[in-house]
Amino acid sequence: MMKKILPLLFGLMLFFGSSPATAQFSDIGDALRAGAEDAETIMRAYLKPIPSGLGADINSGWTNRAKPHGTLGFDIQVRAALSFIPKSDQTFDLNDLDLQKVRPADPNQTIAPTVGGDSEIGPKVIVEEDGEQVADFNLPEGSGYSFVPAPMVQAGLGTVKDTDLIVRYMPEVTIDETKFNMYGFGLKHGINQWLPGGNLLPVNISIMGGFTKIDLDSNFDLRPEQGAIPNPENPDAAQADFDDQEADISLNTFTLKALVGKNLPFISVYGGVGYESSTMDVNVEGQYPVSGRFNGIEVYDVVEDPFTYNADGQNKFSLLGGVTLKMAVFHIFGEFSLSKYSTANAGIGFSFR
Repeated sequence: MMKKILPLLFGLMLFFGSSPATAQFSDIGDALRAGAEDAETIMRAYLKPIPSGLGADINSGWTNRAKPHGTLGFDIQVRAALSFIPKSDQTFDLNDLDLQKVRPADPNQTIAPTVGGDSEIGPKVIVEEDGEQVADFNLPEGSGYSFVPAPMVQAGLGTVKDTDLIVRYMPEVTIDETKFNMYGFGLKHGINQWLPGGNLLPVNISIMGGFTKIDLDSNFDLRPEQGAIPNPENPDAAQADFDDQEADISLNTFTLKALVGKNLPFISVYGGVGYESSTMDVNVEGQYPVSGRFNGIEVYDVVEDPFTYNADGQNKFSLLGGVTLKMAVFHIFGEFSLSKYSTANAGIGFSFR
């Protein structure tokens, strides 16, 4: 399952040239053989860095200076972001998970990589049913990259009263049978005009807010273990259709920032503080085989629409600073946000004030 989602999430790094998408990932979909509850628990632990890391990426890079455009001024930007996964979120301990049917094959090997961990196969685990082993598999390997990348394309338009309208958009693309699209909207408003003597200040002060939504849609192909037969006590197992397995994942992010900056002839600098949030919703649909035994024979049952869950990102507040080098209408810019998942964001663009 993850071998289709992860090449998308990390395959976005193709935007930079070299990508963790070339890494080999084990199939976390095997966890569904233990049933929906354990599969959800394992998926939550393995994907823990994604809502925080990808959320931090998307919540960065909304601006390249504190001052809004003049009326009908505009810019077009192509940016790339990297959020850095803290060491504590690069692994998880099976002993900390409330697993029902899954246990480590070796009690001394319980530390598994998350998606942001080392590119080593996770520990082997055993699925038990009524005290009997019915399946075993290795937990997925990490990507080998302790960061989460994301590209973005956005445009800003100056309107009235020192207010910018910012739009982000990526049309639907398909990478390794996974569909992806992104859109977002933001506003930046200069507040010097509302402060007593604000227009005489040597710096520009503004506030901005932005919302972004990312949608992923992927089809999967998890089949019963070789040699397993439908459970005779479950007539639905024989009628199961494993052709309509899919996962829908969406990420919603929001940020609010206060900015202060200075424009000079060839450079702009700015800094600020920000609040941010991100939520990832995962919905796995379709019918999936669950390993079991009946009278000593290997069988499979079926779980339908196994789980839906959401996970919140850990970033809440951040300090940020950025700089823009201006060469006529061509600009090069960079930004760094300091938080639990710190983020670097850089790009190029054209700006017409």
